[in-house]
Amino acid sequence: MRYFIVIIFSISALSAGETTALFQSESLTAGPFPSDQLTVAAADQRTGRQINIPSTPCSTSFTGVLCGVTSQLNVLDGFSINPRTMICFSAAIDPGTLKNGISYFPLDGSSSAISINQIFYDPVSNCAFAKPDNVLRQRTRYFLAVTDAVQDSQGQKIGASSAFQTCLGNPTNRYCAALALAALRFTPQLNGNLVSASLFTTLSATTWLEDARNFVDANEPATSLPAGPVSVFSLNNLTSMTWLPQDAPAGSSEAIPLSALTNVGSVAFGLFLSPNYLNVSGAAAGSITPTPTNQAIPPPIPVPGTPSTIPAGFIPVSYHLFLPATKKPGRGYPVVIYGHGLGDNQFGAPTYIASTLASHGFATLAFEITGHGYGPGSTVQITDNQNNTYVVSTPGRGVAFSSAPIGPTNGCILSGALAVRDCGRQSVVDLFALVEMLRKTNGLGSVNPNRIYYIGQSFGSTYGTMFDAVEPAVEMAVLNGDGGTSVDVARLSISGRPLASAYLESLSPELLNVPPAPPEAYFNDNFNDNYVFRDVSPVVNNVPEAPALQAAFETADWLGMVGDPLAYAQHLTVAPLAGVPRKTTLFQFGLGDLEVANPTESAIVRAAQALPSTWYLRFDIAANLQPSLLGVEQAGVPYPILPHRFLSNPTIFGVTPELSISLAEQQQVAKFFEGWAFPDANRYLTPPFAAGDGLFEWSPPLPETLNFLQIPQ
Repeated sequence: MRYFIVIIFSISALSAGETTALFQSESLTAGPFPSDQLTVAAADQRTGRQINIPSTPCSTSFTGVLCGVTSQLNVLDGFSINPRTMICFSAAIDPGTLKNGISYFPLDGSSSAISINQIFYDPVSNCAFAKPDNVLRQRTRYFLAVTDAVQDSQGQKIGASSAFQTCLGNPTNRYCAALALAALRFTPQLNGNLVSASLFTTLSATTWLEDARNFVDANEPATSLPAGPVSVFSLNNLTSMTWLPQDAPAGSSEAIPLSALTNVGSVAFGLFLSPNYLNVSGAAAGSITPTPTNQAIPPPIPVPGTPSTIPAGFIPVSYHLFLPATKKPGRGYPVVIYGHGLGDNQFGAPTYIASTLASHGFATLAFEITGHGYGPGSTVQITDNQNNTYVVSTPGRGVAFSSAPIGPTNGCILSGALAVRDCGRQSVVDLFALVEMLRKTNGLGSVNPNRIYYIGQSFGSTYGTMFDAVEPAVEMAVLNGDGGTSVDVARLSISGRPLASAYLESLSPELLNVPPAPPEAYFNDNFNDNYVFRDVSPVVNNVPEAPALQAAFETADWLGMVGDPLAYAQHLTVAPLAGVPRKTTLFQFGLGDLEVANPTESAIVRAAQALPSTWYLRFDIAANLQPSLLGVEQAGVPYPILPHRFLSNPTIFGVTPELSISLAEQQQVAKFFEGWAFPDANRYLTPPFAAGDGLFEWSPPLPETLNFLQIPQ
């Protein structure tokens, strides 16, 4: 009992300010939050805990920390590793003093104190909200401390509430007893006297994917299925290749330009088998059923229509392989798997980098990710020099949600809070299966299964970060346009905000607090959540609906964490997972990215502690030298695609300035995979640019604003 006497004495010595920090640890509107008081004991969870919070509808008057589909959080075994922290006060405080008075301490001693960032203060509720300055570790208990370094609006130190003092002096309450011990332990490290605190446990972010990889390693069939009677073609003998997607709108066929494949000798088509974990029917269709993290994940789910010759629960996934024209090395070509982006397909971006990689001796392997490629009857039609026509099967993985034609992302983007979380996780499972197939077939007789690399572009980097962190067989990866969290991408990007708006509207139409923009408007904002960027002064709220909008987004952000790249980035090098080596990863992004906003890209780089291997395109310099870049568009995309899609796209051979940038980036990728530690893309620029233009910068000062450029409408 001795430590309780010490704590009581410490609390009684606090300055008795009239303003106090509230202490209602089971409340979503008072806090402090997060708190393990909002959990229950759960032996079937790896943390021993399971979230237990009340259903909390969103309304524009809500000022708490979470609202919306909060009931879905109750299957998780802990709080977000990037939690929105809430501390409320009995009266107005000085927001400028919050940063010095709030910090997190891991109870396992894995790091020193972590301060807060992105501080938001709501003067109506007298509640402060913030994010940790660093992403927290999974499955770790933290002590959240508030001290009297926080001052009230009159410059006086705040005090402790009687409820907090009572808790610290109550040895019969297990939570209060643990809180008192933590307070005693960390008091010497605090900036000031303790006035409020909580204990909370972060969730198991990577467990499900680790278990899925173990299943794939043990059960992947040791074969690849042919895509047709003839599945391998020499490009010298061909006159055309055309992708014919089933159920796509008229005119969606896509010619695969042989002229873009000058260094490619042949193309091989095939099918590999991957376990399906997505529900195939009912309200849960397209999502992965949650599994307690201390239990084995259930077996894969059979998909209706799959041939009986295929193992139950497995599905055929289409891939194709571009092989270099050079002589095959003795153990096979090193192979680069290309993860395509949202709305793209295996015949899009991968086609426009294959020649560059082939010139360095790398094969390029592309596959069709979850929810893409349109219908299962999609094919490629090939014509040779003798006018013979061949048809190979390249089944799409789109899902028909209605009688309308299958769209380019049907089955990947779910409505509501889940969005792309489970599409990304299933795509990672497919990548596990693809790698294991290469290993068990000795690289299909063409590629070296011991030299596998990965490139992800945009959404390909979203699931690519997870894949890179969990798959031990991949030596190196390039993540281009990688951003997290996915919710922040939706909040901040021109392409994501319609999804964010739809999510808010599904919760309550009144959350759309900005009048609709006219149809001709370039950036259609219909909500204002008063977002606060990193490393800026605290935002004092003046948007009445902003607390509710932020609470709604935080709920989705936390729910998506098990399938978000931000949760996996730290496992690339900082904290590798069991059995996985530290990864060598190159990050690429463009200043002023419209589709994955710079703050989200910076967040991934920061979590991975990857500044030495990060390069970004100074699109402001490039556009100043070549204004035509500002208007580069891609069919079906209602806004300019640069500087997001600058690595590999169908547009690069039609626009000379873009070609120079893209090929320089591609050369950087190839040199990186060849073992160059810090390849400088500026060296590979061709007219109209030159190395001295400084288009690419290494180890950048990470931009924390959107940096939208003035792009003509």
